[in-house]
Amino acid sequence: MTLQRLTLATTVAVVLALLGTFLFLRLRPQPTLSTNSDVGSGYEGQPTLGSRRAPVKLILFENFLCEHCKGFETEVFGLLKRDYIDAGKVEAYYVNLAWGDATAVTAGRAGECAFRQDAGAFWRYKEALFAAQGADGWATLARVVVVAESVGLEPAQLKTCIAEGQTQAEVTRDLELADFVGVTGTPSVIVGSVGFEAPSYETLRAEIETQLAQGR
Repeated sequence: MTLQRLTLATTVAVVLALLGTFLFLRLRPQPTLSTNSDVGSGYEGQPTLGSRRAPVKLILFENFLCEHCKGFETEVFGLLKRDYIDAGKVEAYYVNLAWGDATAVTAGRAGECAFRQDAGAFWRYKEALFAAQGADGWATLARVVVVAESVGLEPAQLKTCIAEGQTQAEVTRDLELADFVGVTGTPSVIVGSVGFEAPSYETLRAEIETQLAQGR
């Protein structure tokens, strides 16, 4: 092979490698924040589920108005909880993104107010909110309070918290966190430092098993 052909072949190989890397990053985005190395740099204070000693950290970004998030909750998250969170292998963090109209902000405040009132009840409330999801504009103040009462939260306290915007700072923090990490759609899941948008259970299971095998 001549030097010219070798150079051409090398150039093509480099271009293909870069293209492959670009496509990989597009399909499997790499966030800029590693929860394994520094949980406190943005995720501390978020709702958590599972053992703090779990070797793998998972961060879920959702929106209570997002239909795909509702599907993720019913088809994927329950399996993750059963197989990895309850087994002490994964600790999950939750970030709600109040993208959309004013009702998205109401729902976002409601989630933060529920977490402030009862950290354990937050996860029941999250599940109930997705179950209550309906047509546009469904997440009114009255509606999210009724849902809260159904899972044992104190409705009057929650209503005041939402209406007065007592958790607006947390809602804004979560939006800023998503921008910092690079999340552009929901549901998005970060396992360790590897990000996925609308992943299947099989995709997440494969990544979790890989990180468990690596001793993360």
